[in-house]
Amino acid sequence: MKKILLFFIGSLFLVSTLHAQQTNLQRAATILQWMKDTQCDSIYACFDAKMQQAISSSQLKDMWTQVEQQLGPLEKEKEWKQDAIDGTVVYYTDLKFQRAPLRFLVAFNSENKVSGLRLLPVPPEEKPLVAPFDSTHLEESPIEVTTGNYKLPGILTRPKGKAHLPIVILVHGSGPQDRDGSIGPNKIYRDIAWGLAAKGIAVLRYDKRTYVYGKSSVPEGKEITPDEEVVEDAVSACQLAASLPFIDKRKVFLAGHSLGGLLAPLIATRCPSVTGLILLAAPSRPQDDILKEQIRYLGSLNGNTDETLLAQQYQQIKAAAPQIYWDYLDKYAPVMTACSLSIPMLFLQGERDYQVTMQDFAMWKLGMFGKTNATFQSYPTLNHCFMEGTGKSTPMEYNHPARVSGKVMEDIAKWVTQE
Repeated sequence: MKKILLFFIGSLFLVSTLHAQQTNLQRAATILQWMKDTQCDSIYACFDAKMQQAISSSQLKDMWTQVEQQLGPLEKEKEWKQDAIDGTVVYYTDLKFQRAPLRFLVAFNSENKVSGLRLLPVPPEEKPLVAPFDSTHLEESPIEVTTGNYKLPGILTRPKGKAHLPIVILVHGSGPQDRDGSIGPNKIYRDIAWGLAAKGIAVLRYDKRTYVYGKSSVPEGKEITPDEEVVEDAVSACQLAASLPFIDKRKVFLAGHSLGGLLAPLIATRCPSVTGLILLAAPSRPQDDILKEQIRYLGSLNGNTDETLLAQQYQQIKAAAPQIYWDYLDKYAPVMTACSLSIPMLFLQGERDYQVTMQDFAMWKLGMFGKTNATFQSYPTLNHCFMEGTGKSTPMEYNHPARVSGKVMEDIAKWVTQE
């Protein structure tokens, strides 16, 4: 079940770029092997026109020779990885020479010609950016969200010694996520919890059922739907939050991210204790439209515009979850469900988000037109995880240490305390 649930919305890029990644990684590895074997004519033939004008075959040969003269023989080649520089996907490996390491980096254009080739110093290892936890004024305690036989460990973060607190319950995006919303070195839900608690708001976050139980997330013989993946446990978490003695029962807010935001209006219809919704990067369009758009976008980053291949990737994703899962989402109307609610709702969207886009945000706005209980805010420089960036957003962005923008926590806290 963990494998199935990796493929929807928030983690879609794991499948849709797999073929292109493998192909370009193989090409890059071949370029390096030719470099080591001094087959420089073969490398030169793979260059695009600009590269051929910039460097000759003989210069390529001299480049590798000079490196080994200065740094000694190559001793070790690390695994190949990919990253993005100003929206361009690059492929690289770190090479350990006798006296110093270097990074060998290759980029390709849309025609799979080499558009960049460099040997660079290996940058210092990036360390996670951890927001300071104010242990003087805040406290965290373990808590357990229970739905039937399923027990999900979680954490309650709140100001010390305070009562009548508003509370926000964080509901995950797709995939078997932990309570912190860990992605690469980043922990987006922990950032939000600590940021809101510092502003006087209690926050409950918990490990997702598919993270804790995997294939056992549904009874044997039953196929999973978003009910078991998200909704049931979110209802339990909201009921638990409302029962806490130091919580203001008039201020119980559910904050859903991505898939959690899509399902937030449905969760509210099943849990009267919820008094407000915060929808973070919430999809509003049919899931097929979003899946196809993501596949095309990610394909374009790798120069892959082959419609046949894109269609195959789409079918792979659809086949990764049971049909009943997709049928559930097809029948669910998130905008209409939200329109039926009278509780206040806050819609937040990163304008650099390629997974859930400004088109989704616009559809929420259109659907909620005239509703006085809906507030909208978008952020020009934020991505799907509400982290800062520039240029085109890419999956590789999440591999770099970052924190959720403080502006997001400020806006949520201001809205929560005013409601």
